[in-house]
Amino acid sequence: MAHGNRSTREGGPVSVVLPVDLRARIQAEARKRGLKLSPVIRVLVSERIHQIDESAGLTRAEEWQRAQAWATWERIEAGDHREVSRAELRAITARPRRKR
Repeated sequence: MAHGNRSTREGGPVSVVLPVDLRARIQAEARKRGLKLSPVIRVLVSERIHQIDESAGLTRAEEWQRAQAWATWERIEAGDHREVSRAELRAITARPRRKR
């Protein structure tokens, strides 16, 4: 069962006390964008959440790449020196990518 009143659960207003310096910065951004205070706060929060989500996605991709590089390095160190021909590389890169 959800806590809070109905307007909060349905996306109603949120009240946040802003330090004077932060409020002044947000008001300056609002003027720059030609928006009022509340809309610019929503835009800034949305932009930041999008950045966080993108960063998390990049981090996962970077971790996967790092793991692949280490696995390859460990195989090389263990004596696996297989080579791939140009034709094999072309065939691999020409294949359509699988959707995940």
